Amino acid sequence: MRRPSILGLALVACATVTLAASSEANTQRPAFPSKLLVLDVELSGDLGGPELVPEHQARLNLANARLRESLSHTGLYQLVDSTPARSTIEELRARYLYLHDCNGCDLDIARQLGADQVLVAWVNRVSALILSLTYEFHDVTTGQITARKSFGFRGDNDTSWTRAIDYMVRDLDESATTRSSEKEH
Repeated sequence: MRRPSILGLALVACATVTLAASSEANTQRPAFPSKLLVLDVELSGDLGGPELVPEHQARLNLANARLRESLSHTGLYQLVDSTPARSTIEELRARYLYLHDCNGCDLDIARQLGADQVLVAWVNRVSALILSLTYEFHDVTTGQITARKSFGFRGDNDTSWTRAIDYMVRDLDESATTRSSEKEH
C-alpha cells in the first residue's frame, strides 16, 4: 500500500482551506453587488452658529470621503459616481433644506445615474456633545426605505465623526454577513 507523501497531504490541505475560504467569501458577498448611489452626508439640528460653518463643512467632506471609501472596501455595493448629476444635486440643494427629506428627489438622481439603491445619511447635532448619525437605503424601483438605522455618538469633532462612520459601515457589513449566513441555513 502506497502512503501519501507529506507534500501531497500539504497540497490537499491547502486546496481544501482555499476552497473553504473562497466558498465562505462568496456566501458573504454578492456576486453582482447592487449599484448604490451614496449622497453626501448632511448636517441638521443645532448647527452652533455661523462661525462653525467652515469647520462643519470640512468635517462633512471628511465623513463623505470616509463613507465612500469604507463602503467600497466592503464589496457589498458597486458605488455609482454622482459627478454626472452634480448640477442636478446642486439645484435640489438650493430648493430643499435636506436631500434626505426631499420627497423622492434622491430617487430621481439615482434613476438618472442608473443606481439600484440610494443611501442618504445625516448627522443630527443636538449640541457640541450629543450627536447622532442616521442612514436610510431607498430602493430606486419601489421608492421604499429598505434599511434605516441611527447611531448616537458623543463629540462634535473629527475623531467622533470618523468613528461613527466606521461603526456604521462595520454594522452594515456585519448585517450583510448575518443575512447571508441565515439564507444558507
